[in-house]
Amino acid sequence: MKKKVVYIPMLEKIKNYVSCVFFVIMVTACSSESHVFFQTNLDLVKNQSFIEDAQSVTNLSEEILPMKALNSNGKKGSILHPEKSAYIYLAVNQEQLPQVARAKELWGGLSCQITLMSPSVQKKSKNTPAQSITEGDLAFGFLYQSDFDVSGKLKDSLAGRPLARCSTPVELGQLPSGETITLSMVIPSQSVNDFRGMLVYSTIPISIAAVELKPLEVGFSGTDSYSFSSQGGLWDRSQVPLDFDFTSAKKDFEVATTDERLPLLSLSLTPSPAMPEKTSQQSQVYFELGGEGIRLRRAPNQQKASFPGNGLENLFGDFALLQGEDMVQAVSLRLKEFPLAHDGAVVEPLTTDPGMIPLWKQSSWRHQDYELFEWEQFPGILFFDTADYKVQDDFFKRLAFFTEKTGYIGTLVHDKDLVGKHGFNAHDYKSETLAAFFSLAESTNFPLNEKEILLKDILLHNGIIKAAPGGGYESGYGAIISLSQESAMYLRYTFVAHEGFHGIFFVDKDFRDTVSVAYRNADPQSLQFLHSFFTVQDTLAYNKDDTYLMHNEFMAYMLQQPVNRTGTYFADNLAKRGSMLRAEPELCAYVQETQGAGFTEASQVLSNYVFQRWGIEAGRVSLVGR
Repeated sequence: MKKKVVYIPMLEKIKNYVSCVFFVIMVTACSSESHVFFQTNLDLVKNQSFIEDAQSVTNLSEEILPMKALNSNGKKGSILHPEKSAYIYLAVNQEQLPQVARAKELWGGLSCQITLMSPSVQKKSKNTPAQSITEGDLAFGFLYQSDFDVSGKLKDSLAGRPLARCSTPVELGQLPSGETITLSMVIPSQSVNDFRGMLVYSTIPISIAAVELKPLEVGFSGTDSYSFSSQGGLWDRSQVPLDFDFTSAKKDFEVATTDERLPLLSLSLTPSPAMPEKTSQQSQVYFELGGEGIRLRRAPNQQKASFPGNGLENLFGDFALLQGEDMVQAVSLRLKEFPLAHDGAVVEPLTTDPGMIPLWKQSSWRHQDYELFEWEQFPGILFFDTADYKVQDDFFKRLAFFTEKTGYIGTLVHDKDLVGKHGFNAHDYKSETLAAFFSLAESTNFPLNEKEILLKDILLHNGIIKAAPGGGYESGYGAIISLSQESAMYLRYTFVAHEGFHGIFFVDKDFRDTVSVAYRNADPQSLQFLHSFFTVQDTLAYNKDDTYLMHNEFMAYMLQQPVNRTGTYFADNLAKRGSMLRAEPELCAYVQETQGAGFTEASQVLSNYVFQRWGIEAGRVSLVGR
């Protein structure tokens, strides 16, 4: 009787990558050019959902290629009697190999992942098989060209090789019904062309649920999944993973890393606990990686934390969860694409927390003049870190005068007129302002410099501004922030907080409304002092008639340092400056006498709000500290 062919729906492609998925019943490979389905020569179809999904697919003309089972267990996709035969051997069909090579080319590296479950017909294991792998009830490894003789037959004796091993406590010699175990291992980059299949070993009855080729990954997910480097290793499922040795993955990732493909460490987090009343009681996760300690504060709606590898001291070291392990669901190291512009300029931001930026080594930047980041908690807010003030001025000085400088607002100042004038040591701009700036420049054919043209490209690439149908530009979503390596470290931390709060102000209406209320309720004399400071300082020269600007700057000065230092910052610093003492002696005396109490009160109100909503506080927009 002719065997009925059962089809499994193709997985959706992601960002035009090749995706190769091998199921026990069906192996699916897809690319932007072709879609190839692979079928093993198994006799049994066990998963009813596969059948139902398959029957919903019609008009398929893709090529069907078999995946060859090399022993009787392979034909069943199961090890039912491990005391008799503890191995499954499966060979990748020769026609599949170009798809494997293509996936490796696009992804940079490959991992092969296998999911195991209890067989539908469960058999109790009576004895441990004579053939036994040291340590581990389950094991998974690869077959290579050298494992086959010249006729294509699997050799009787196989050489030793790295294995992904799993030691798992089981009752009655079998996996509980419905439970799955997933093992993954990197296919060595130098061996991809020789990759020919896989072997599975088990001392208990198991069945293969799925085998999948996926992008390079190492890490763990609870007690259900463990992803090894190409060197393999042992996973003890009797203990919740609290550590992982990324050292063994160094070679795998170094081979695959390019200027546009970088390692990214990710922590998947449990739903955030309710925010406490006091910031000192905020839940935290603490881990060490390669000797570097990193603290992560929990916040509402926080699902993950991302750490680009080039921002860490030693990515390929020992990882250990030391606090808050119950809040971490998974830890993984993958590659992520960060495409550069055609001329090598950085346009794709590195996603992370602002707390990582101040200590980020300039030597690891993707461009010598600047590095670009996106705030993970607030997508669309970009941070520029520039090599020095000159680079920062090239990007933003003209924009500063266009946006905030009294006497220049709304105008484009020529280079010769900017000579000797100060912009800012840190910057912040909303999408509407950026769109207006570049629209005016285009409509008047104003000569922008190279960095400003690059800035426009970055804004367009990230959707902060968009090309308007009738010409010019319109606002998209987001904001930009800038600081410089030339600033002292304590100022870099202050600027991250000050400018970071500006970024939130730009994108969140409820926050703006809360600030407006705090502004109206602020101590009148303290507010008058602040207005005077904004206009007296030549380096600021803010337009105090701009209500939006006044609310924005009031908020940032209330939140740029911790609440307990806000009053003294005004009383012992700003109120004692010579320029302020000459301009406003009575107001300076008032602020000093009250020790800035009006500012402390406003700071506390706003800090309470941002803490309960986002887990941040006065003096800190970051959730990560190191």
